[in-house]
Amino acid sequence: MNITKPIIRKIKDNETALAEFEKEIKTNEAEDTKDIIMNFPTVYIHNWPETNKYDVYVGESNNIFARTRQHYQSRIKHETWQYRMMKTDASLYIIGHEHFNKSLTLDVENRLMHYLMSVDKVHQVHNGRGNPQKHYYPSAEFEEIFRKIWTELHESDEELFPDENIVKDSAIYKASPLHKLTDEQENAKIQILECIDLARQKHEKQIIFIDGEAGTGKTVLNSNIFYELYCQEEEKDNAEFKCCMVVNHDEQVKVYSDIAKKLGITEKYGEVVSKASTFLNRHKDLDSVDVVFIDEAHLLFTQGNQGYSGKNQLDDIIKRAKVVVIVFDENQILRMDQYWEKQMIDRYRNKAIEQQNYITLTKQLRMQADNETLAWIDAFTKKQIINKIPHHDYEIKIFDSPEALDLEIKRKQAARRVDCRVLLPIMTGIIRKAKSRRIHQKNTGK
Repeated sequence: MNITKPIIRKIKDNETALAEFEKEIKTNEAEDTKDIIMNFPTVYIHNWPETNKYDVYVGESNNIFARTRQHYQSRIKHETWQYRMMKTDASLYIIGHEHFNKSLTLDVENRLMHYLMSVDKVHQVHNGRGNPQKHYYPSAEFEEIFRKIWTELHESDEELFPDENIVKDSAIYKASPLHKLTDEQENAKIQILECIDLARQKHEKQIIFIDGEAGTGKTVLNSNIFYELYCQEEEKDNAEFKCCMVVNHDEQVKVYSDIAKKLGITEKYGEVVSKASTFLNRHKDLDSVDVVFIDEAHLLFTQGNQGYSGKNQLDDIIKRAKVVVIVFDENQILRMDQYWEKQMIDRYRNKAIEQQNYITLTKQLRMQADNETLAWIDAFTKKQIINKIPHHDYEIKIFDSPEALDLEIKRKQAARRVDCRVLLPIMTGIIRKAKSRRIHQKNTGK
């Protein structure tokens, strides 16, 4: 496929520079370049310095000059990003391509937002929700066109547009709400949003339960719906909306908190991501939170500790929220005592089933393997059965320890040959389960 290079122009982001660029395009540029910039849809990136980083706004338009002047006119409102941008030394990237149509520019816009939100040097992305497209002509060309766009942007500014591999390796990128959802995720999202909307209208407490194995997209779905709810409330100008994300590890708190900051949620609604104990200490009253998302619910405490004086964190969180979205993977239970906690999880799963709010994700996204390979892994991880190793495109190796596996992963990732991320937690989990069972048998004599 012979795809031409994009047309990318960088100018100062002000009215004088825009007028000069428009004159230049009309008088001095080649006819095909003039046609693409003046008459085709384009994508644009406003960017300006903010707290030693960049703030950005990504958009698309059928008339880049009229649209940009609209943004300049919005600067009179002090609370807008346009006002903040016009007080700095800002730049504007204008991107065109001969194959751009409305759908393709929307996909490019969404991907640029996704990438830029994942860049360390970006302080905030000022867009609303993304708008990823389904199938269209020429969607088959999107990946190659975007690669060429990002490569040229990277050559222009390595800080704002770092190497694509660096972006994709970031934790924010992997948990971003701006991933394009699969059909399965999209259907689950529609069901969950309808449930939340109905529950809030009728003032009925609802339990939503999302079940799925590692690699089925639970985190991305969770993140996407969380952000979508804030986008909806922003359109209603509802500053009283309370939606929280409860996670269980410091790393997760940082990732989700960074996402909330980069998308402007924290600035308007305050800290909305925390561990369970922090959430419970912040929200004392019953039904005081509109929606709460709980990731890895099996890791919540069922007894008091230094930061928690109650008896069951999941019970206490549910009492404080009108709608609770529980994310759970039964195969991630690693400790023997968590098998007892599973009974409590099952109680809420059954409640969600009763309310027709039970959702299972099955499509494996992290491992692009054939059915025979996936069946072998399922038998190994769920039944501890080792069948004959299939030999297809996806390579399976057996290691004596998680440490040996970890070394091999690092070696392979350095060569960027395969993604083994899904196997390390599986292998480690099985070893931990085996150790827990041996300890349990030793203590009980069984």
